Amino acid sequence: MRLEASKVQEQLDEAVQILGLELDNLLRRERSNIRTEMRAISLTDLRRLADFIKEKCQVYGWIDPRSKAKVDDPEKVNLYQLVFNFIGPVTAPIGHEVVDDSVMIGPDDEVPGGEALWLEHKGRRRLRYVRGVPPGPKANTPDKYVRTFSGSFAELLWNEERAAEWFVSHFWGEPVVDFVTCLNAHDYRYNLDGGGLYWVCAHANSQTHIGEELGTQGPLCSPFFRALDLAKGAVLVVDSASEVTRRMWCGFENVIIARERKEFVMATAQEGTGHTLTSTPAPADGGRRSIFGGHMAPEEVCLIRSSEFPRDGLMAALDTHLELARASNKDDEQMIIDTVRTELGGFDRANSKLRVLGATALFATETVTAESVQVLNRSTEPFELNGTWESAAAGLKLGLEFQNCDGLLLVSGQQVPDAESLARDLGRELLSAQHLRKVHFALGRSNVQDAGFQALGAAFSNKSALTSVTLDCRFCELGDAGMAGLVQGLGQAPNLASVHLNLRFCEKIGDAGMTSLGQGLGQAPCLASVHLDLSKCENIGDAGLKGFGQGLGQAP
Repeated sequence: MRLEASKVQEQLDEAVQILGLELDNLLRRERSNIRTEMRAISLTDLRRLADFIKEKCQVYGWIDPRSKAKVDDPEKVNLYQLVFNFIGPVTAPIGHEVVDDSVMIGPDDEVPGGEALWLEHKGRRRLRYVRGVPPGPKANTPDKYVRTFSGSFAELLWNEERAAEWFVSHFWGEPVVDFVTCLNAHDYRYNLDGGGLYWVCAHANSQTHIGEELGTQGPLCSPFFRALDLAKGAVLVVDSASEVTRRMWCGFENVIIARERKEFVMATAQEGTGHTLTSTPAPADGGRRSIFGGHMAPEEVCLIRSSEFPRDGLMAALDTHLELARASNKDDEQMIIDTVRTELGGFDRANSKLRVLGATALFATETVTAESVQVLNRSTEPFELNGTWESAAAGLKLGLEFQNCDGLLLVSGQQVPDAESLARDLGRELLSAQHLRKVHFALGRSNVQDAGFQALGAAFSNKSALTSVTLDCRFCELGDAGMAGLVQGLGQAPNLASVHLNLRFCEKIGDAGMTSLGQGLGQAPCLASVHLDLSKCENIGDAGLKGFGQGLGQAP
């Protein structure tokens, strides 16, 4: 199968119209003057590119650069194929480098749509062909090719410097359509409405001057590093085989992401649907309505998103060993390894970040394993756990520790057989959770008794990091003694600012419990917000409400 060079001009002409390429760039600049790290591309542009692939790759006879086989499924076109068949030809001043037998050459070394030029490169004889000529100069003018654009694909779309908000780390073998599906999911999760700007190496780097783009001073002087330094966050696009975690340049990127503590999102595509995974709630996680009325907490929505993430990607994340990754260029591979070990402190933090993200997501899916518990217990960075009480029970059985847990949300899954014992066990384990910043427990309709609530209260006591506690205790067995123990601990949390208690149908709470509630919360020195739901608490009378008000009124 040969590359149909006669199609190059026609493909370029259509791309100008379909993708909105900048003719000024095509006609007037021989070399780029926009800094590589400032060549962001928008999701809108990427969507158009995906549509162009679907509509045109077969029309123009795209081939695989290695096998030379015809591309027969637009949905499977990857970046290697896209660069070879489209980006390279339309961005190169003298075309795209191809193997000797892939272009039909005329008797005078001409090729349809351009002119052939033989080059010796690293001991191999190769051919470059001149790409089609954009509208403008007459075909017989001397500067026909001098004025031809030479740069990156991103510069064909924009004529100005643009810093990316999000850096994308990815594997070139990922289908482009799936890649865009992943960024669509990211766009939705962050309320970007298609306007987010991304740095994607295939589109930001000039593919015909890649050596010059990367430079010779090492990865810390590369455009990858500079673009990542400018971005507020990073998206790791996980392909179906998780090959991205085995590519050395991606490994380098993840080391920087972890070291700089960039906002981090994992994204993957499965059967045409994009999924995202974050360690904390994203902007779109707020404001979602519950089927029971009212709004769900952002942490609950984040939990749902995590539980939907394909498990194969999570299990692969648990086994991340970036130091074992490989690069196509062995010199690059060794250079990155040396740089990471001598200047960036090694791969451990980045490995841990990816493993912990996988482990916390498995917790959300009620898939708690000995390996995932080991990852969490070894983490040196704070993490949030969002899951069900069943996940908590499984984790405790496997020795889960909470010393680096800074956020814990537990919701009801199926009925926990002995929630009372679980609450007591969890309370004891949380005594060591000195980083615990926020807690959201849904205990509705459980059989947790007073002793369980007292254990939780003891766990909250003297937690200097704790600022927010939400307890949904609807239809619980919480009584006056449990309330007294619970709020005694809350009152001793020195930086507690917000308390939400849903006590609907807690019929065992009486006036004594309400008085204890006021007295306990009144001791919290930084308490700024208290939200209570006392609906259907039939045993609370005027005396209890008065005692609550008097106790709360003693707040500092």
